[in-house]
Amino acid sequence: MSMFDWYQPKEKAACPECGATLTEWQGKDGPCYLYIWVEGVAYPTDQRASDDWKFPPELRLQDSLPPNFIIYSYDCERHNPIWAECQTIDEVWAVTRILPFRGAP
Repeated sequence: MSMFDWYQPKEKAACPECGATLTEWQGKDGPCYLYIWVEGVAYPTDQRASDDWKFPPELRLQDSLPPNFIIYSYDCERHNPIWAECQTIDEVWAVTRILPFRGAP
């Protein structure tokens, strides 16, 4: 199984084809330690791992996102995955743009 990170965009997102709500986002362009990234925060806010496997907060503070990265959601049953392009400004996730549906990769 390949590792990834979880992402929480600031704005609620919807499928560009049918309007289905998109709530869970993942991506593989970050550190891929099951971190939880929240748009507007420069560092991972948590880690979806059992407490005995989580990195201490001081180590998480050392990780960052790349200037440009892609996240995706499988929440829409009819159109998935839904992709979003994201950008950081001064190392803080600041831009999320939902892409038009293009089918499976």
